[in-house]
Amino acid sequence: MTEAQPSDVGLMAVAVKAAHAAGQEIAERLGRERDVRVKGLRDLVTDADLAAQEVLLSAIRAHFPSHTILSEEAPGGGTPAGTTWVLDPLDGTSNYAHRFPCFSVSIGVMDDDGPLAGVVYDPLREHLFTAERGRGASLNGEPVHVSAIADPMDAIVGLDFARDPDARRELMGRLSALAPHVHTFRSIGSAALGLCYVAAGWLDGYFHVSLAPWDSAAGVLMVSEAGGTVTDLGGGPWAFGLPRCMAANRRLHAQLLRLPGLAQAAV
Repeated sequence: MTEAQPSDVGLMAVAVKAAHAAGQEIAERLGRERDVRVKGLRDLVTDADLAAQEVLLSAIRAHFPSHTILSEEAPGGGTPAGTTWVLDPLDGTSNYAHRFPCFSVSIGVMDDDGPLAGVVYDPLREHLFTAERGRGASLNGEPVHVSAIADPMDAIVGLDFARDPDARRELMGRLSALAPHVHTFRSIGSAALGLCYVAAGWLDGYFHVSLAPWDSAAGVLMVSEAGGTVTDLGGGPWAFGLPRCMAANRRLHAQLLRLPGLAQAAV
């Protein structure tokens, strides 16, 4: 049985307010000296990640104490059950740690039927992307839609680099095979923003080979609600937690999957 929808309990209002507060926290800390720690290979965490997480956790627990919360910086915080908040308090930590101005706060909400709501906030550009299942996607309150580009040679395709060496080699194999067939590529450093840029029509497609659940929980819903398609790299159904995804408008998505580099890549 699915729990209450956002309009019934103010879920979206809480998510938006929390994203703004967390975004303000990380933006204010950007120019300061910070504590940067290494969690693993090419995997950083800063004091801003942890501070933003506390802002999000406090807001969610104050309003929805029975909901499950999964957060990148709080491993073991729960498993998806009922209404589940999936958080990346600072998506793009490597960018942030180097003061490269491209990062976001990502809040996805899942229920028994899949992605329910999503909020992605870029505090430097004040871009607030929101989506609710069956209600469309928006940027700062205005509806957004995926692009109409159908020919891969006209398409700008986004991607982000994996941390794991094997996954990175896989990505490079796919990238090399795709490169002759598309207009160009862009790497943003925030998977949540990459998916939102597809939803807004700024990128025509986006793919990744090593997503974590908090990378995609909000962004996948943005693309779907903006009229796009998200699958695994073979064209199969996307499911929460899958590491590989391909997102694009429907016509371009079908064309990309026919090219060497995604489903047919030799890696």
